[in-house]
Amino acid sequence: MVIGLTGKSCAGKDLFSSLLPTDRFFIIDVDKLGHQALAMNKDALAEAFGDRILKDDGSVDRKILGPIVFSDPDKLAVLNSITHPWMRERALSEAEKASEEGLHAVINAALLESMGFVPHCDVVVLVIAPYEKRLERALQRDGMTPEAFRARSDAQKEIGESLFSCGRRMVTILNDGDEDNLRRQALFFASSL
Repeated sequence: MVIGLTGKSCAGKDLFSSLLPTDRFFIIDVDKLGHQALAMNKDALAEAFGDRILKDDGSVDRKILGPIVFSDPDKLAVLNSITHPWMRERALSEAEKASEEGLHAVINAALLESMGFVPHCDVVVLVIAPYEKRLERALQRDGMTPEAFRARSDAQKEIGESLFSCGRRMVTILNDGDEDNLRRQALFFASSL
């Protein structure tokens, strides 16, 4: 079984995935695949954005690339067109391998919808939390400013919008309490499969 896991920034999808029993669930962290995608596609990225995005050792400097693409939607679209196909192919390959080994594959991706994962999922889990709770987590965990978090949150408005009409079994997890509350929900979800 392939499970799509998504949610807005600081909603708790990473924590939720970490609470699933490891003997039955294999977690595919698409954010981590994104870091690998930069390395695997560094030549195409340098061609698109110039050699200035490369460090002396030839690797992509995310601190330079980030401001370039996140300040310009067209440049972000170029980055995504280069990295997303590699990330999607890799995640789906890992999901297939996990399924062959008798594990439930969990594709953990904020951009589950826009990256085209939903049609490959048997179940989609949406982790939600109130804005105030997510802001509190961002300030404590990530050291973000309220303004930076608001900008990130505004950029993620579309996350979850199309899921309830996607034709897949939907599970919504409300993460507005403590870790024990989320653990109970994760274990209940796991026992339902």
